[in-house]
Amino acid sequence: MASFSSILLLILLHVLMVFNVGDGSEMTSMDDDELLGLFEVMSSLLDDPTWAQEHPQPCTDTPWSGVQCELMAQDDGSQDYNPTIFHVTKIHIGNDILNPPCKPTASLSSRGLLKLPYLKTLSLFNCFNVTPVSLSSSLFENSCLSSLEHLALVSNPSLHGSIPSSLGHIQTLRVLSLSQNMFTGVIPQEICGLVNLQQLDLSYNHLTGSVPQEIGKLKSLTIFDLSYNMLGGQLPPSFGQLQSLQKLDLGSNNLTGRVPQEFGNLSRLVLFDTSHNFLSGPLPESLSGLKQLEYLVIQDNPINTGMPLFIGSLGRLKVLSFSRCGLMGPMLTSLSTLKNLTALSLDNNSLNGTVPSYIGSLPNLEQLNLSQNQLSGEIIVSQELINRIGMRFDIRGNNGLCIKNNTSREVKSCISSKSRTGGNKSSWGEQEEDECRNMNSNLYQSSWSPKNHGYEFRLGLDNMFLLLIFLLL
Repeated sequence: MASFSSILLLILLHVLMVFNVGDGSEMTSMDDDELLGLFEVMSSLLDDPTWAQEHPQPCTDTPWSGVQCELMAQDDGSQDYNPTIFHVTKIHIGNDILNPPCKPTASLSSRGLLKLPYLKTLSLFNCFNVTPVSLSSSLFENSCLSSLEHLALVSNPSLHGSIPSSLGHIQTLRVLSLSQNMFTGVIPQEICGLVNLQQLDLSYNHLTGSVPQEIGKLKSLTIFDLSYNMLGGQLPPSFGQLQSLQKLDLGSNNLTGRVPQEFGNLSRLVLFDTSHNFLSGPLPESLSGLKQLEYLVIQDNPINTGMPLFIGSLGRLKVLSFSRCGLMGPMLTSLSTLKNLTALSLDNNSLNGTVPSYIGSLPNLEQLNLSQNQLSGEIIVSQELINRIGMRFDIRGNNGLCIKNNTSREVKSCISSKSRTGGNKSSWGEQEEDECRNMNSNLYQSSWSPKNHGYEFRLGLDNMFLLLIFLLL
């Protein structure tokens, strides 16, 4: 509880700023209680005991970049007198405002926040790093923070405990981002009642249990990220009701069972990531309905079937990864229709047969990984492709598979995958080994880039969607 002297100081500060008189026809001010609430919140977060003195008029003469206010008509029931009044509508603290953004003993003043009934945005990034902090359930009860539209508490290593079920009372929420914290427990099913929610990001926590069956009620969702938790169980078919979804990331959990056929209803989906789970095959052919899909990442799941036939119908695909999925049988010839493909990862499976000739002519391909399969024959590629892909072209671990450059008429042999994995070279002539060595050098050095396009795209997409959140705040 604040001491009497500190409260008195805040009141005195308020007396100094309460009226800002313009031409005499209109007065602007802040509510006493609301100003005190803002001072309490900032005092609990910032390592600056003089903040209140330096910003006694945070909405007018002494603003602070992390606080925004709006003028609103005062509803006092008077017919003759209707002044305007400032209300605090946004509090944002992060590395873009301060470095470090918060003090080591930072806490979240529930009492102060409850005095800010017009607050629309609360975003705290990298704020709680030392002292353990949890979200009080009472903060979201009894119409408290009933105007809140954006709640982003991101990258706070000491923010722990469970996600309050009372968050389901804030019907105005459009963005809820609780990513990169230490939350535990289950996803409260009450969150599924936030029918206006457009973005829900609970990634990088320690959440357990299963995805709530009621998830289909969030029909306004465009971004849904549950990656890097410990969620288990099967995916509920109600996912198919989220027909506004553009990004769905379920990667790095313990999900089991099959992908429900209802996922084929997500016709606006651009990114679909279920990597690093325990999902089994076959994948439903209804996924052919995902015509807007650009990123399909299924890697590290025991699919254990042939390549899904629907893949060839997803003409917008840029990234396709089925690494370590137990795929069997031949590669699909229909992959030739994927002219936008930039990264294709089919490594560590049991694919057999020859590599279709179209592989070398995909115009935008920047990464091709077919390593550790049972493929054979020749892959005929151009020097242009070798120059473009460089080290991101990998066929190692396929006994009998080799690369042949179709540019030079002088080529007498091709690069064997055996030679690249230390296989037996005894059957090779000296001239062939030199030729292989030269081609291998070109393959690994031409247009070399440290970027792994098969994995960095996910970080790029996450940054893009995070930027979208910032733009909407």
